[in-house]
Amino acid sequence: MKRETPFEIDKLDYFSARHFFEEENCDNPKIERMKKILYIGLETELTQRQYDCIQYRYLDKKSVKEIADLLNIKPTTVYKHIKKALKTLRKCGKYL
Repeated sequence: MKRETPFEIDKLDYFSARHFFEEENCDNPKIERMKKILYIGLETELTQRQYDCIQYRYLDKKSVKEIADLLNIKPTTVYKHIKKALKTLRKCGKYL
């Protein structure tokens, strides 16, 4: 049976908040460190296609279909890029 959403990516709503990166006044040093590691991971560890998919999906709130149309790829390929990117970012998060 085919799942409606192949991965549980949509459950990561906390990642979709643009203000997470833009909030300047944060008193918690753990959150600041997590932001830095996540930002470095986004900038250095992901391929350009993975970065684009993550940005469109979580920061720009676009649907998978819209991303596929923008990048001229299949929706399943978008899911694969997002899944791989999140796996890479989780590895970066282990340095917390």
